[in-house]
Amino acid sequence: MFGKSKRPTVTTPTAQPSDQYRLKRTGQQVTLLEHLRGGEVRIAMDTEGTLRDDIVSIDDLTPA
Repeated sequence: MFGKSKRPTVTTPTAQPSDQYRLKRTGQQVTLLEHLRGGEVRIAMDTEGTLRDDIVSIDDLTPA
C-alpha cells in the first residue's frame, strides 16, 4: 500500500552556460558559435533581417 513510487523522478537540468553575448562597442546581441585560436571567437548576428557571422576577439564581448 505505501511502497515506493514507480513513477520516474523528475530531474532538474543543470545550468548551461549561455551562448548569448553583446558586442561591447555597439551593444548588439550576438550568439557565440565557436572558440577559435588566439582568443578569437566566431559569432552570429541578425543585422537588418539578414543573418551574418563574423570573427571577433573574446574581449570584445560581454555576457547578455
